[in-house]
Amino acid sequence: MFKSKYTIGAILLFIIISLSNIFSIVYVEFNAVSLVEFRKHRIECGPLLEILNNNIDYSANTLLSMNRTSCQQIAIVTLITSLGSIFFLTIVLIIFIKYIKNKKEVEDLTDLLKILKKRNNII
Repeated sequence: MFKSKYTIGAILLFIIISLSNIFSIVYVEFNAVSLVEFRKHRIECGPLLEILNNNIDYSANTLLSMNRTSCQQIAIVTLITSLGSIFFLTIVLIIFIKYIKNKKEVEDLTDLLKILKKRNNII
């Protein structure tokens, strides 16, 4: 089947990644297309928690002040998805741990099967 240690470790790793996403920096990305070229513009809004607490000085950068609502909306969406993934992964982890605890121990019967195959081949 699968190793329970590795599965629990992977779920915990995903939870840690989701937690680090809450403390990350929020960016607003735009694609600009003209007849000649295609450009990607990226504006750094700041840390997610500072955006939600309104601790950012939007007057310092004109590009940032124009995209204030975009920054706040992206921060809210990032926070909601991070909390949702943490909640989902925690539920999966709890269910998996309960499954492991209730799992019945099955004996390894490979040795017995080998002995029976040898006896059947001799006869």
